[in-house]
Amino acid sequence: MSKFKKHFRIYLKSGHPAYIIDQEGNYYYFHRVTSAPKCGHHANWKIEPNPDPTRKTPMYIVHQEQKDIKQNFSKKLPYNIKIVFIKRRKK
Repeated sequence: MSKFKKHFRIYLKSGHPAYIIDQEGNYYYFHRVTSAPKCGHHANWKIEPNPDPTRKTPMYIVHQEQKDIKQNFSKKLPYNIKIVFIKRRKK
């Protein structure tokens, strides 16, 4: 079995990209992508350089890890970037 590779997909519920960090069965674990530097009172991670060259706004990733079924995501996006500091929070 090959090792899972982190990647970006469109989260169909919001229409925005999501950073997929792991899969387990029929579920993806992911972080939302936003252009806002803060989510509530929490600062988001700024991603430089921006993996989407068509966007003029900076890309941020929300700290909170989420889980949803695979059917709620599109095909992989062609962003070529590795974000090593974001890891799956094991329970």
